[in-house]
Amino acid sequence: MALSRIPLEPSNIYHIYNRSVGGQNIFCEEKNYPFFLSQLIPRISLFSDVLAYCLTPNYFHFLIRIKEEKELVTHWQDKMNQLREKRIKKNSDKTADHFLLNHLMITEFSIAFNSYVQAYNRIYRRYGSLLKESFQRKIVAGNEHLLKRICYMHNYPVAHGFTAEKETWKPSSYLDILNQQKSFVLVEEVLQLFNGIENFIHLHNRFPGSGNGF
Repeated sequence: MALSRIPLEPSNIYHIYNRSVGGQNIFCEEKNYPFFLSQLIPRISLFSDVLAYCLTPNYFHFLIRIKEEKELVTHWQDKMNQLREKRIKKNSDKTADHFLLNHLMITEFSIAFNSYVQAYNRIYRRYGSLLKESFQRKIVAGNEHLLKRICYMHNYPVAHGFTAEKETWKPSSYLDILNQQKSFVLVEEVLQLFNGIENFIHLHNRFPGSGNGF
């Protein structure tokens, strides 16, 4: 199964990412970053919590944890029933809860991305695709893998030459966590994962930014 087609399932943690089409920028001005977040975060907060993120001119990365199945089913019960009725009429076997929940979560991502691209195209008088058709996702398994992903994400702008120091890159959760600021990111939980702010800083400085490990 292609990485882009991995289903989103309750209680799992995923690295969500995508890039622009043809090397063009997704974000060409500073104001694009907060606008993108304003389109995305309210929608994905319906079904997930954000552990970390980083935006660069032609790429975005998010670490999200999907909420528990019971909470998702309670929130989306009516929509799930409607989908189930439509799929039964089409003789589809994809009527189980996990199929329906995955469909609804992917739809929320698509709505947010399409909203941003439409606004971007309108403002900059361009046409056509801006993002790759299907966003990529990888499941994050285990605490060590999670810590590596967070460090990799926050070091990404440095590793790819967008800034000399991660502390100066604003469209990232690194500063929110470092300064323990109120954010849509689960700052306190992330610091607990790292066993405190000192180890958070230490592991980020030790991590090479290549994704190969500490």
